[in-house]
Amino acid sequence: MFEWPVDKLSLINRALAQTGENTVNQADDGSDEWNTCSPAYETALGVMMEDHGWSFATDVRTIPPAVSPPSDDQFDTAYPLPADLVHLIWVRVNDMPCVYDLLAGQLVLNAQGGPPPPVPPQTPAIVTIKGVFQTNADPSKGTPRFVAALEAYVIAAIFGGLKKQFDMADKKYALAERLAQAARTRHDQQKPKRAMFNSRITASRRIRRPWPPVPSGWGGTGVPG
Repeated sequence: MFEWPVDKLSLINRALAQTGENTVNQADDGSDEWNTCSPAYETALGVMMEDHGWSFATDVRTIPPAVSPPSDDQFDTAYPLPADLVHLIWVRVNDMPCVYDLLAGQLVLNAQGGPPPPVPPQTPAIVTIKGVFQTNADPSKGTPRFVAALEAYVIAAIFGGLKKQFDMADKKYALAERLAQAARTRHDQQKPKRAMFNSRITASRRIRRPWPPVPSGWGGTGVPG
């Protein structure tokens, strides 16, 4: 029976047992088994967190502005990014989408009506971000496929680091990659479907003018869009 959710020590011991290696009684015991599996687990977890917006690891936060303006004068306000941010998903100003960039570890955007920055400075607007955060990256909240992928990455490390069977390590790593992709796909299937937006501007850039003959009633107007 597939045990889920599972903590780090239990997952590592399952991987060790499946590969015929000795299990460990506790974390950080100094054994070769732990010293091989623990870094592999942490690295794989970090990469999986960065690769996808897992719902269990995401959060929406309001962030405060920096005291100094950004060095790029196309933006009027800088916002330090949270230290535990792994991956940024979206940014909103006053709960509306906005144009932004990342510069010197900060989020830069126009929150005072800029550019250029107003003189004297105005009170910046409220900025909220959605992202994947390290403090939320608890694998015990992940899906069964997520846990299976993480376990496969650890098994690959065991074959490479303990058994020195590098061909098998490569095969297990490839399996872990496939499981991770399957976990991402399955995770996203529970999200609401998004309707495609047919932009007139985008369509006009794809088609040379004058408009080519098209069936009447296409889009209700006879022209793209």
